[in-house]
Amino acid sequence: MFIALTMVPASVYQMMRGFINVVTPILSIIFLKKKQYLHHWVSIACIVLGVAEVGWVAIAFESSEEEAGSGGSVSFGIILLLIAQFFTGTMFIVEEYFIGDYYLDPMKVVGTEGMWGFCYYLALLPIMQAIHCSGTTGLSKLCNFNYLENSSYAFAQMQDNWTIIWLSLGMMLSIACFNVCGITTTKVASAAQRATIDTSRTLIIWIMSCLLGLEPFNW
Repeated sequence: MFIALTMVPASVYQMMRGFINVVTPILSIIFLKKKQYLHHWVSIACIVLGVAEVGWVAIAFESSEEEAGSGGSVSFGIILLLIAQFFTGTMFIVEEYFIGDYYLDPMKVVGTEGMWGFCYYLALLPIMQAIHCSGTTGLSKLCNFNYLENSSYAFAQMQDNWTIIWLSLGMMLSIACFNVCGITTTKVASAAQRATIDTSRTLIIWIMSCLLGLEPFNW
């Protein structure tokens, strides 16, 4: 999802994440044997229409405003976002399955997930730093000095600008608190309700993006 964030505006990114409210109920029917009622299906249909409209507008504005050669990045980012929602929805369902049947402390679950994520990236970072890439379109826009990942350059940026360090630490704290609250919601309610609450921040992000001038408001 974070790769897709580099290709689409923040508000479009957040609104397209609303597709998680379609994925999670469907997965809950398949794996948790939950029943969805008529008002649930009506809501899902409205979400599909809304996500389709947002995606179409984002691609249409990009095709008319972006220079030739950089076109397609927004559409590719949207495709990545939609695919990522299936992985996120699966994670929500797995968490509800285990938390519902066993007593697991939300703090411990978040810590365990973070530990495994840290281990994964310890293995992946050396591989990504050996991948050569170049160009200005698609995933090539993520390259740093012709490499997919460049940790030494990242540390150099932190040394030159300490604000990056504080922002990184703040982001870690924010995501940790967010995940603890999310897992607690899954524990006391359901994965579908967690997904619904998760997308309620869309309006705030969209308003802040417009107020800060990060993107224009289009009627």
